[in-house]
Amino acid sequence: MVTQTDMKRLMERWGRIANRLPNNDLKYAIELLQLLEKRKGPELGYFDDPLEAVIVYVTIEILRGRKRERGSFDP
Repeated sequence: MVTQTDMKRLMERWGRIANRLPNNDLKYAIELLQLLEKRKGPELGYFDDPLEAVIVYVTIEILRGRKRERGSFDP
C-alpha cells in the first residue's frame, strides 16, 4: 500500500533531479510535480508501488487534458 510518505519521498527525489535538468525539461518536471501534489487522497492505498500510482495519475491527467483541448471535458 502506497502512503503519503512514499509519495513525498518520491516527489522530493524527483524535485532534486528536476533542478538538474535543462531548462527545456525543467518546466515540464515542475508541472509533473505540481500535478502529483494534487493527488493525496485515499486512492493511494489502491497501489502497491508509488511509481505505479504516478503512472496512473499522469495518464489520467494527460487524457483529461486531451479532452479539454477537444472541448469535450467531463470532470
